[in-house]
Amino acid sequence: MNDPDYTIIIDTREQQPWTFKNRTTATSKLDTGDYSIAGFENLVAIERKKNVSELATNITEPRFKDVISRLSSIKYSFMLLEFSLKDVLIYPIGSNIPKHKWQYIKITSNFILKNITDWQMENNIQVFFCGSASNAENLAGYLLRKIYNKEKGNINHET
Repeated sequence: MNDPDYTIIIDTREQQPWTFKNRTTATSKLDTGDYSIAGFENLVAIERKKNVSELATNITEPRFKDVISRLSSIKYSFMLLEFSLKDVLIYPIGSNIPKHKWQYIKITSNFILKNITDWQMENNIQVFFCGSASNAENLAGYLLRKIYNKEKGNINHET
């Protein structure tokens, strides 16, 4: 049964979005994050990362620094990782990078962990290692519902 009280917004750039079974969803361009709540876009943002390779690539992109900066200005900002801490620790093992190119990789596990720690401690972004896409989707649904229920009485949710 869909919850009539709120709608989960999915960013238009999400190519394989989570489905949020039994939830009302809509697609719209989000300035920050991949998922939010209609009317609460400046209050909650969830950034999704599918694998360690995607995260490692993003870390080196200047535009991703802007994403982190925007996330840090949002009260409820999350980064949900569809992989485990172990996946980071053994990177590039298990990545889509061919083994013969591993010697050229400049992004290390420690560098990835340093960035994740900085995002949490310096930018107030809560990062969760979810282990799978379905776990991340379930956590996102729970977080969005919890935030909506906490904030729905406040009327200042201009977008």
